[in-house]
Amino acid sequence: MKKIAFFLILCSLFFSCETEIDNFQTKNLSTAIVVYGEITNQNGPYSVRINHTTSYSPYDITAFQGDAIKNADVKIIDGLGNITQLTEISGGYYQTSPLFKGIPNQKYQLKIKTSDGIEIESTLEELKTPTPLSEFTHKFINADNVEDMRFDLKASIKDSKETEDYYFIKRQDFIQFLTTCPAPPPPPAPVPICYSKCWRAPLNTQPLLVNDFLVNGKNIPIELGSVNLYDFPDWIVQLDVYSVSKETYTYWKRQEDQRIIGGGLFDKIPAQIIGNLKCTNRANQEVLGLFQVGGVLRQRLTVDRYNSITSEILQKVQFYADFHNIRHKDAPLWDCQKAGFIDYNIGYNLPKIF
Repeated sequence: MKKIAFFLILCSLFFSCETEIDNFQTKNLSTAIVVYGEITNQNGPYSVRINHTTSYSPYDITAFQGDAIKNADVKIIDGLGNITQLTEISGGYYQTSPLFKGIPNQKYQLKIKTSDGIEIESTLEELKTPTPLSEFTHKFINADNVEDMRFDLKASIKDSKETEDYYFIKRQDFIQFLTTCPAPPPPPAPVPICYSKCWRAPLNTQPLLVNDFLVNGKNIPIELGSVNLYDFPDWIVQLDVYSVSKETYTYWKRQEDQRIIGGGLFDKIPAQIIGNLKCTNRANQEVLGLFQVGGVLRQRLTVDRYNSITSEILQKVQFYADFHNIRHKDAPLWDCQKAGFIDYNIGYNLPKIF
């Protein structure tokens, strides 16, 4: 009987503390200014975006984009005092001349003055000389099933021994795809030209971050994974390798650490990440974001899937592509550029390498 009474008292402790909240409201009271821009050794134009963080609204998804800060005075100043003025081309979006580009070993700083007098500046950072890849190759790995066939990618950076180096790498894949042409019209109607080979460029927002810790002066490997063989058109992997400061590397590393937080007991607690920007005339004004200064080198690797395999493997791949309708037999088109059902379809041509 005592055990039953104890159990009832314990249950009452759990349920009697429940309070119904029917007027819950959430509001982000942050007045932070968010800035992002970059400068490299490549031709411009370079852009800087400036906005306020805004309060959350379940009825207006554009609130997440922030309120644009318009009519600001935005300029880039180098270590010699030369000033490059940016022009506002849309609300909160400022741009340099397309002829402007950074010079390796020169230092650069971003300065902003808003229309209400807030002054923001980045730290003066050196634009480091870009570092080329020492290796960028692929190797075909055969298997019994097409699903397991692949091209393993391999890349590395030849690190300089004299300095402490940090690298920020953007990866963009360009994947050629084939569509199915319609049946030709009956004579005497002319047969239209069929454009069945286009490119898609899947969105990738996750950078690769590497440094020369413990491998100073040696080849630093870059983890790139593999490319599948579900079909045989070309697959191009493009890497933009930025040589950046330790502060820039740390900023992106903290961003990545927060992205992969799994909610475990010992995971890091999410927090605002401060970059290399600060307000110089209002002590309580919070500034988030980054002005990234770094030399960049862009390189592409073409995985020629068609010419890298035997005729026997090619037959397997063709059967696989047909069976899994990879070429969209149920939606024939004369022009693959109009294939709206293909994600990130960019048409017939690749963007220029720079």
